[in-house]
Amino acid sequence: MPIIVALFLILSFLSTDAIAMKCNKCHKDEKSLDKIFQEKAIKTKEDLVDILRNGSKAKLHKNLKDEEIDEAANKMNLK
Repeated sequence: MPIIVALFLILSFLSTDAIAMKCNKCHKDEKSLDKIFQEKAIKTKEDLVDILRNGSKAKLHKNLKDEEIDEAANKMNLK
C-alpha cells in the first residue's frame, strides 16, 4: 500500500499540471484563470507577478512560490 501511495505522489509531482492544480483549486468557473487574465489584461509574466504580489488580492497569493507563478505563466503561455 505505501508503494502505491508513493507512486501516486511521484506521478503527481512529475505531471505538468501538478503546480497548476494549486491554482485550479480556487480558480474555477467565473474565477477561472482565462477570465481573470482577460479582465486584468495580463499579457506577460511580469504582469502576472505584479498583480499577484501587489494587486488587491496579494494577501491571498502571498504563499505562492516563484516556481508556481512560473508554472502558471507557462500554462497560460505568457512570455
